[in-house]
Amino acid sequence: MTTIKPADEKPLTERWLDLETLSHSQRYRDTFVLGGARLWDNAQQRSLIVGKFKFDEDARYTIGFRASSGRYFNWAFGSYTGEALNDRVTSPGFAASTYTPSQYIALVESAYSDPAGYATVSALRSNGWQFYLRELFFSATPVKSVAVDFGSFGIEHGYASEITTFDDDGYISGERIALHSPKHLFFDEVKFTNAFFGDFATANFFQRGSSLKKFNYRQLSAKKKLNDHVAFSGDYTWLAGTETLREALVVKTEELKAIDSMRFEAYERLNTITFAGGLWPYGVVAPLPVRGDSGFAIAFNKKIGKLSGDVGYSDIDQNYSVYAGRYFNSVGFALNGDTIGAGKHPFVHASYQVAPGVSAIGYYTHGLTAHGFDINRQGWTTGMNFDIKAMVNKEKRVF
Repeated sequence: MTTIKPADEKPLTERWLDLETLSHSQRYRDTFVLGGARLWDNAQQRSLIVGKFKFDEDARYTIGFRASSGRYFNWAFGSYTGEALNDRVTSPGFAASTYTPSQYIALVESAYSDPAGYATVSALRSNGWQFYLRELFFSATPVKSVAVDFGSFGIEHGYASEITTFDDDGYISGERIALHSPKHLFFDEVKFTNAFFGDFATANFFQRGSSLKKFNYRQLSAKKKLNDHVAFSGDYTWLAGTETLREALVVKTEELKAIDSMRFEAYERLNTITFAGGLWPYGVVAPLPVRGDSGFAIAFNKKIGKLSGDVGYSDIDQNYSVYAGRYFNSVGFALNGDTIGAGKHPFVHASYQVAPGVSAIGYYTHGLTAHGFDINRQGWTTGMNFDIKAMVNKEKRVF
Protein backbone atom coordinates (compact mmCIF):
# COMPACT_ATOMS: atom_id res chain seq x y z
CA MET A 1 0.00 0.00 0.00
CA THR A 2 1.39 3.39 -0.99
CA THR A 3 1.44 6.10 1.63
CA ILE A 4 -0.03 9.43 0.51
CA LYS A 5 2.50 12.11 1.43
CA PRO A 6 1.33 15.55 2.57
CA ALA A 7 1.77 18.12 -0.21
CA ASP A 8 3.78 20.38 2.09
CA GLU A 9 6.12 17.67 3.33
CA LYS A 10 9.74 18.74 2.89
CA PRO A 11 12.51 16.34 1.85
CA LEU A 12 14.95 15.25 4.58
CA THR A 13 17.80 16.75 2.51
CA GLU A 14 15.93 19.98 1.68
CA ARG A 15 18.27 22.29 3.59
CA TRP A 16 21.46 21.28 1.78
CA LEU A 17 20.51 19.45 -1.39
CA ASP A 18 18.06 20.12 -4.21
CA LEU A 19 18.10 16.89 -6.22
CA GLU A 20 16.39 17.39 -9.56
CA THR A 21 17.09 14.02 -11.17
CA LEU A 22 18.29 10.62 -9.99
CA SER A 23 17.61 7.99 -12.65
CA HIS A 24 18.87 4.96 -14.54
CA SER A 25 17.84 3.85 -18.02
CA GLN A 26 18.30 0.69 -20.07
CA ARG A 27 17.62 0.56 -23.79
CA TYR A 28 18.24 -1.34 -27.01
CA ARG A 29 19.06 0.82 -30.02
CA ASP A 30 19.07 -0.19 -33.67
CA THR A 31 20.13 2.45 -36.21
CA PHE A 32 21.03 2.45 -39.90
CA VAL A 33 22.95 5.19 -41.71
CA LEU A 34 22.07 6.56 -45.15
CA GLY A 35 23.98 3.91 -47.10
CA GLY A 36 22.32 1.03 -45.24
CA ALA A 37 25.19 0.17 -42.91
CA ARG A 38 24.22 -0.51 -39.30
CA LEU A 39 25.62 2.08 -36.89
CA TRP A 40 24.03 0.86 -33.63
CA ASP A 41 22.79 -2.61 -32.75
CA ASN A 42 23.29 -3.09 -29.04
CA ALA A 43 22.08 -2.64 -25.48
CA GLN A 44 22.96 0.60 -23.74
CA GLN A 45 22.55 2.16 -20.31
CA ARG A 46 22.56 5.63 -18.74
CA SER A 47 22.86 6.77 -15.14
CA LEU A 48 22.05 10.41 -14.40
CA ILE A 49 22.27 12.68 -11.35
CA VAL A 50 21.35 16.39 -11.54
CA GLY A 51 21.03 18.82 -8.67
CA LYS A 52 22.62 21.53 -6.58
CA PHE A 53 24.16 21.95 -3.13
CA LYS A 54 22.83 24.95 -1.22
CA PHE A 55 25.04 27.22 0.88
CA ASP A 56 22.01 29.01 2.33
CA GLU A 57 18.42 27.99 2.99
CA ASP A 58 17.03 30.23 0.23
CA ALA A 59 19.43 28.75 -2.35
CA ARG A 60 20.83 32.14 -3.31
CA TYR A 61 24.33 30.62 -3.45
CA THR A 62 24.67 27.11 -4.79
CA ILE A 63 26.95 24.65 -6.57
CA GLY A 64 25.15 22.99 -9.46
CA PHE A 65 26.17 19.65 -10.89
CA ARG A 66 25.26 17.12 -13.55
CA ALA A 67 26.91 13.69 -13.56
CA SER A 68 26.17 10.92 -16.02
CA SER A 69 27.53 7.98 -17.91
CA GLY A 70 28.61 8.42 -21.52
CA ARG A 71 31.98 9.34 -22.97
CA TYR A 72 31.33 12.41 -25.07
CA PHE A 73 29.35 15.59 -25.69
CA ASN A 74 26.12 14.24 -27.14
CA TRP A 75 26.20 10.76 -25.71
CA ALA A 76 25.20 9.83 -22.13
CA PHE A 77 24.42 6.19 -22.94
CA GLY A 78 27.18 3.60 -22.72
CA SER A 79 26.99 0.37 -24.74
CA TYR A 80 27.55 -2.89 -22.89
CA THR A 81 26.80 -5.43 -25.61
CA GLY A 82 27.76 -5.63 -29.26
CA GLU A 83 30.36 -3.59 -31.09
CA ALA A 84 31.41 -0.10 -30.07
CA LEU A 85 30.85 2.89 -32.35
CA ASN A 86 34.36 2.92 -33.81
CA ASP A 87 34.30 -0.83 -34.38
CA ARG A 88 31.46 -0.36 -36.82
CA VAL A 89 32.63 2.90 -38.39
CA THR A 90 36.10 1.49 -39.16
CA SER A 91 34.84 -1.91 -40.32
CA PRO A 92 35.43 -2.92 -43.97
CA GLY A 93 32.65 -1.71 -46.22
CA PHE A 94 31.17 0.88 -43.86
CA ALA A 95 32.64 3.90 -45.66
CA ALA A 96 31.95 2.37 -49.08
CA SER A 97 28.26 1.89 -48.26
CA THR A 98 27.86 5.26 -46.54
CA TYR A 99 29.73 7.73 -48.77
CA THR A 100 29.86 8.34 -52.49
CA PRO A 101 33.40 8.36 -54.01
CA SER A 102 33.48 12.17 -54.03
CA GLN A 103 32.26 12.32 -50.43
CA TYR A 104 34.92 9.84 -49.38
CA ILE A 105 37.65 11.93 -51.04
CA ALA A 106 36.32 14.99 -49.20
CA LEU A 107 36.40 12.95 -46.00
CA VAL A 108 40.08 12.06 -46.46
CA GLU A 109 40.96 15.62 -47.42
CA SER A 110 39.24 16.98 -44.33
CA ALA A 111 41.27 14.65 -42.13
CA TYR A 112 44.44 16.39 -43.37
CA SER A 113 43.06 19.92 -43.15
CA ASP A 114 41.39 19.38 -39.75
CA PRO A 115 43.63 16.94 -37.84
CA ALA A 116 42.15 18.00 -34.49
CA GLY A 117 38.64 17.11 -35.65
CA TYR A 118 39.87 13.82 -37.09
CA ALA A 119 41.60 12.96 -33.81
CA THR A 120 38.43 13.79 -31.84
CA VAL A 121 36.18 11.57 -33.94
CA SER A 122 38.78 8.78 -34.02
CA ALA A 123 38.92 8.81 -30.21
CA LEU A 124 35.17 8.30 -29.74
CA ARG A 125 34.40 5.11 -27.83
CA SER A 126 30.87 4.15 -26.87
CA ASN A 127 31.30 1.02 -24.74
CA GLY A 128 31.57 0.96 -20.95
CA TRP A 129 29.95 2.59 -17.93
CA GLN A 130 32.31 5.54 -17.54
CA PHE A 131 30.59 7.94 -15.12
CA TYR A 132 31.70 11.58 -15.32
CA LEU A 133 30.89 14.90 -13.74
CA ARG A 134 29.89 16.79 -16.89
CA GLU A 135 28.77 20.02 -15.25
CA LEU A 136 29.99 21.78 -12.12
CA PHE A 137 29.31 25.47 -11.57
CA PHE A 138 28.90 28.06 -8.86
CA SER A 139 25.68 30.10 -8.96
CA ALA A 140 25.03 33.33 -7.07
CA THR A 141 21.83 35.38 -6.81
CA PRO A 142 22.91 38.50 -4.89
CA VAL A 143 19.57 40.19 -5.65
CA LYS A 144 16.30 38.58 -6.69
CA SER A 145 16.45 39.75 -10.30
CA VAL A 146 20.08 38.84 -11.07
CA ALA A 147 21.83 35.44 -11.13
CA VAL A 148 25.42 34.69 -12.14
CA ASP A 149 26.87 31.26 -12.99
CA PHE A 150 30.53 30.32 -13.41
CA GLY A 151 31.93 26.93 -14.35
CA SER A 152 30.68 24.21 -16.68
CA PHE A 153 26.94 24.12 -17.30
CA GLY A 154 24.34 23.10 -19.86
CA ILE A 155 23.41 24.99 -23.02
CA GLU A 156 20.44 27.36 -22.86
CA HIS A 157 17.66 26.09 -25.17
CA GLY A 158 14.83 28.43 -24.26
CA TYR A 159 11.61 26.66 -25.20
CA ALA A 160 13.33 24.82 -28.06
CA SER A 161 14.46 21.19 -27.83
CA GLU A 162 17.77 19.49 -28.56
CA ILE A 163 16.62 18.96 -32.16
CA THR A 164 17.34 22.51 -33.34
CA THR A 165 19.88 23.45 -30.67
CA PHE A 166 22.44 21.08 -29.14
CA ASP A 167 22.15 17.76 -27.35
CA ASP A 168 20.71 17.83 -23.82
CA ASP A 169 23.84 15.98 -22.66
CA GLY A 170 26.12 18.73 -24.04
CA TYR A 171 28.11 21.21 -21.98
CA ILE A 172 29.96 24.50 -22.20
CA SER A 173 32.46 26.18 -19.86
CA GLY A 174 32.41 29.86 -18.92
CA GLU A 175 30.07 32.34 -17.29
CA ARG A 176 26.42 33.31 -17.62
CA ILE A 177 24.34 36.15 -16.24
CA ALA A 178 20.53 35.94 -16.02
CA LEU A 179 18.16 38.85 -15.50
CA HIS A 180 14.65 38.22 -14.14
CA SER A 181 12.63 41.43 -14.30
CA PRO A 182 9.54 41.21 -16.56
CA LYS A 183 8.36 44.59 -15.28
CA HIS A 184 11.39 46.34 -16.79
CA LEU A 185 12.49 43.98 -19.60
CA PHE A 186 9.15 42.62 -20.91
CA PHE A 187 10.75 39.18 -21.08
CA ASP A 188 10.51 36.85 -18.09
CA GLU A 189 14.19 36.03 -18.41
CA VAL A 190 17.15 37.40 -20.36
CA LYS A 191 20.50 35.60 -20.35
CA PHE A 192 23.96 36.37 -21.68
CA THR A 193 26.53 33.57 -21.91
CA ASN A 194 30.26 33.82 -22.65
CA ALA A 195 31.85 30.38 -22.82
CA PHE A 196 33.88 27.72 -24.61
CA PHE A 197 32.06 25.16 -26.75
CA GLY A 198 34.22 22.14 -27.47
CA ASP A 199 36.12 19.22 -25.88
CA PHE A 200 33.55 16.95 -27.50
CA ALA A 201 35.36 13.72 -26.55
CA THR A 202 36.12 14.87 -22.99
CA ALA A 203 32.97 14.70 -20.91
CA ASN A 204 34.82 14.76 -17.59
CA PHE A 205 34.88 18.34 -16.31
CA PHE A 206 38.09 17.76 -14.35
CA GLN A 207 39.91 16.84 -17.57
CA ARG A 208 38.80 19.98 -19.42
CA GLY A 209 39.05 22.58 -16.65
CA SER A 210 41.43 24.63 -18.79
CA SER A 211 38.44 25.38 -21.04
CA LEU A 212 37.43 28.05 -18.55
CA LYS A 213 40.26 30.16 -20.03
CA LYS A 214 39.02 29.85 -23.63
CA PHE A 215 36.04 31.48 -25.35
CA ASN A 216 34.40 30.77 -28.72
CA TYR A 217 30.71 30.94 -27.78
CA ARG A 218 28.46 33.89 -26.97
CA GLN A 219 24.71 33.78 -26.65
CA LEU A 220 21.99 36.32 -25.88
CA SER A 221 18.66 34.64 -25.13
CA ALA A 222 15.20 35.60 -23.88
CA LYS A 223 12.02 33.79 -22.77
CA LYS A 224 8.46 35.04 -22.35
CA LYS A 225 5.27 33.40 -21.13
CA LEU A 226 2.43 35.44 -22.61
CA ASN A 227 -0.36 33.65 -20.74
CA ASP A 228 -1.36 30.18 -19.53
CA HIS A 229 -1.43 28.93 -23.12
CA VAL A 230 1.39 30.58 -25.07
CA ALA A 231 5.12 30.98 -24.44
CA PHE A 232 8.03 31.76 -26.74
CA SER A 233 11.80 32.19 -26.70
CA GLY A 234 14.60 33.35 -28.97
CA ASP A 235 18.35 33.71 -29.03
CA TYR A 236 21.30 34.95 -31.05
CA THR A 237 24.37 32.72 -30.83
CA TRP A 238 27.87 33.42 -32.11
CA LEU A 239 29.91 30.22 -32.20
CA ALA A 240 33.36 29.87 -33.75
CA GLY A 241 32.55 32.36 -36.51
CA THR A 242 28.98 31.22 -37.15
CA GLU A 243 25.99 33.45 -36.40
CA THR A 244 22.67 31.77 -35.65
CA LEU A 245 19.18 32.91 -34.69
CA ARG A 246 16.82 30.47 -32.95
CA GLU A 247 13.13 30.76 -32.08
CA ALA A 248 10.64 28.52 -30.32
CA LEU A 249 6.91 28.68 -29.64
CA VAL A 250 4.95 26.45 -27.25
CA VAL A 251 1.15 26.43 -27.25
CA LYS A 252 -1.00 24.46 -24.79
CA THR A 253 -4.05 23.08 -26.55
CA GLU A 254 -5.89 20.87 -24.05
CA GLU A 255 -9.20 22.30 -25.31
CA LEU A 256 -8.65 20.56 -28.64
CA LYS A 257 -8.75 17.16 -26.87
CA ALA A 258 -6.70 15.54 -29.65
CA ILE A 259 -3.40 17.07 -28.45
CA ASP A 260 -2.25 18.64 -25.18
CA SER A 261 0.39 20.96 -26.61
CA MET A 262 2.44 21.75 -29.68
CA ARG A 263 5.97 23.10 -30.07
CA PHE A 264 7.42 24.81 -33.12
CA GLU A 265 11.11 25.65 -33.23
CA ALA A 266 13.40 26.98 -35.94
CA TYR A 267 16.89 28.32 -36.59
CA GLU A 268 18.64 30.41 -39.24
CA ARG A 269 22.42 30.28 -39.67
CA LEU A 270 23.08 33.71 -41.09
CA ASN A 271 26.57 33.69 -42.56
CA THR A 272 29.00 31.73 -44.70
CA ILE A 273 32.14 30.48 -42.99
CA THR A 274 35.19 29.04 -44.70
CA PHE A 275 37.15 26.09 -43.35
CA ALA A 276 40.90 26.21 -43.90
CA GLY A 277 42.55 23.97 -46.45
CA GLY A 278 45.82 22.07 -46.07
CA LEU A 279 48.28 19.66 -47.63
CA TRP A 280 47.89 15.95 -48.22
CA PRO A 281 49.97 13.43 -50.16
CA TYR A 282 48.12 14.08 -53.38
CA GLY A 283 48.20 17.85 -53.41
CA VAL A 284 46.59 20.84 -51.78
CA VAL A 285 43.23 20.74 -50.03
CA ALA A 286 41.29 23.84 -51.01
CA PRO A 287 39.50 25.99 -48.42
CA LEU A 288 35.86 24.95 -48.01
CA PRO A 289 33.11 27.60 -47.77
CA VAL A 290 29.92 26.51 -45.98
CA ARG A 291 26.91 28.70 -46.59
CA GLY A 292 24.31 29.66 -44.03
CA ASP A 293 21.13 27.62 -43.86
CA SER A 294 18.03 27.02 -41.77
CA GLY A 295 15.88 24.30 -40.28
CA PHE A 296 12.90 23.62 -38.06
CA ALA A 297 11.01 21.03 -36.04
CA ILE A 298 7.41 20.68 -34.96
CA ALA A 299 5.99 18.28 -32.38
CA PHE A 300 2.56 17.48 -30.92
CA ASN A 301 2.27 16.08 -27.40
CA LYS A 302 -0.49 13.98 -25.85
CA LYS A 303 -1.02 12.16 -22.55
CA ILE A 304 -3.73 9.52 -22.09
CA GLY A 305 -3.72 7.93 -18.67
CA LYS A 306 -0.33 6.30 -18.14
CA LEU A 307 0.65 6.67 -21.79
CA SER A 308 2.33 9.84 -23.03
CA GLY A 309 4.40 10.85 -26.02
CA ASP A 310 4.74 13.03 -29.08
CA VAL A 311 4.85 12.85 -32.85
CA GLY A 312 6.71 15.32 -34.99
CA TYR A 313 8.84 16.21 -37.95
CA SER A 314 12.28 17.82 -38.19
CA ASP A 315 14.23 19.28 -41.10
CA ILE A 316 17.84 20.01 -40.11
CA ASP A 317 20.27 21.22 -42.78
CA GLN A 318 23.04 18.89 -43.93
CA ASN A 319 25.75 21.25 -42.68
CA TYR A 320 24.51 21.49 -39.09
CA SER A 321 27.77 19.84 -38.01
CA VAL A 322 29.55 23.00 -39.20
CA TYR A 323 29.63 24.15 -35.56
CA ALA A 324 32.28 21.56 -34.71
CA GLY A 325 34.71 22.01 -37.63
CA ARG A 326 35.57 20.64 -41.05
CA TYR A 327 36.03 16.95 -40.20
CA PHE A 328 32.81 16.77 -38.19
CA ASN A 329 31.10 18.43 -41.15
CA SER A 330 32.54 15.89 -43.59
CA VAL A 331 31.20 12.90 -41.63
CA GLY A 332 27.85 14.50 -40.85
CA PHE A 333 28.42 14.35 -37.09
CA ALA A 334 25.91 16.97 -35.90
CA LEU A 335 25.87 17.92 -32.22
CA ASN A 336 22.13 18.28 -31.82
CA GLY A 337 20.09 15.39 -30.39
CA ASP A 338 21.94 12.19 -31.33
CA THR A 339 18.70 10.38 -32.26
CA ILE A 340 17.94 13.07 -34.88
CA GLY A 341 21.11 14.57 -36.38
CA ALA A 342 20.79 16.23 -39.79
CA GLY A 343 18.24 15.62 -42.51
CA LYS A 344 14.46 15.27 -42.71
CA HIS A 345 12.90 13.02 -40.06
CA PRO A 346 9.38 12.20 -38.93
CA PHE A 347 9.61 10.83 -35.39
CA VAL A 348 7.54 9.45 -32.53
CA HIS A 349 8.28 9.09 -28.79
CA ALA A 350 6.22 7.06 -26.33
CA SER A 351 6.37 6.43 -22.59
CA TYR A 352 4.14 4.16 -20.50
CA GLN A 353 4.21 4.23 -16.71
CA VAL A 354 4.48 0.61 -15.63
CA ALA A 355 4.73 1.39 -11.91
CA PRO A 356 5.57 4.44 -9.75
CA GLY A 357 8.98 5.59 -10.98
CA VAL A 358 9.19 2.93 -13.72
CA SER A 359 8.40 3.64 -17.38
CA ALA A 360 8.65 1.71 -20.62
CA ILE A 361 10.01 3.95 -23.40
CA GLY A 362 10.10 3.77 -27.18
CA TYR A 363 11.28 5.89 -30.13
CA TYR A 364 11.21 5.58 -33.90
CA THR A 365 12.41 7.72 -36.79
CA HIS A 366 12.91 7.26 -40.51
CA GLY A 367 15.02 9.70 -42.49
CA LEU A 368 13.69 11.07 -45.76
CA THR A 369 16.97 12.67 -46.86
CA ALA A 370 18.13 11.60 -50.30
CA HIS A 371 21.51 13.35 -50.28
CA GLY A 372 24.35 14.19 -47.94
CA PHE A 373 24.72 12.23 -44.72
CA ASP A 374 22.11 10.80 -42.39
CA ILE A 375 23.36 8.81 -39.40
CA ASN A 376 19.72 8.13 -38.42
CA ARG A 377 18.37 6.96 -41.76
CA GLN A 378 16.23 4.55 -39.77
CA GLY A 379 16.35 4.09 -36.05
CA TRP A 380 14.31 2.67 -33.24
CA THR A 381 14.86 2.41 -29.52
CA THR A 382 13.05 0.55 -26.79
CA GLY A 383 13.83 0.29 -23.10
CA MET A 384 13.02 1.12 -19.50
CA ASN A 385 13.57 4.22 -17.39
CA PHE A 386 13.83 4.04 -13.61
CA ASP A 387 13.17 7.28 -11.74
CA ILE A 388 15.10 6.38 -8.61
CA LYS A 389 14.18 9.64 -6.90
CA ALA A 390 10.46 8.87 -7.24
CA MET A 391 11.00 5.29 -6.10
CA VAL A 392 12.95 6.35 -3.00
CA ASN A 393 10.33 9.02 -2.17
CA LYS A 394 7.45 6.56 -2.45
CA GLU A 395 6.92 6.21 1.32
CA LYS A 396 8.75 9.27 2.61
CA ARG A 397 10.34 12.28 0.91
CA VAL A 398 14.09 11.75 1.21
CA PHE A 399 15.21 13.94 -1.71
